[in-house]
Amino acid sequence: MPGMRAVQQGMGMSAILFVLVVVIFAMTLLFKLGPSYMSFFTLKSIMNSVAESPEPILGGKPAVMRQVENQMMVNDVRSVDSKAFTVKKSGENTLDLTVDYEQRTHIFANVDAVLTFKHTVVVKGR
Repeated sequence: MPGMRAVQQGMGMSAILFVLVVVIFAMTLLFKLGPSYMSFFTLKSIMNSVAESPEPILGGKPAVMRQVENQMMVNDVRSVDSKAFTVKKSGENTLDLTVDYEQRTHIFANVDAVLTFKHTVVVKGR
């Protein structure tokens, strides 16, 4: 019909550029922060496997830390030092194993991200 205006459909160039910038930023964050989170999830798995051990760990704090460090070596976790772990007596035959650390990751230019991680499990020991 000759007198009607055409209706514009679709995204304009500025909207496409905006979406592209957001996607690139999200992918950058994923690639920069992903390895830190993967290390933490591996540490949580290690700590949970030590805590769920069917037999009590004999030898107290040093034996618990030895098991954690051995599993960290097997799973190739190098981003966390053993100083980030604390082992405290919580009951008569139980110990609290806690990891608490921060990790700084460079994102771009002068922008850094500081990630804080903390996880606690109860370990059966003597």
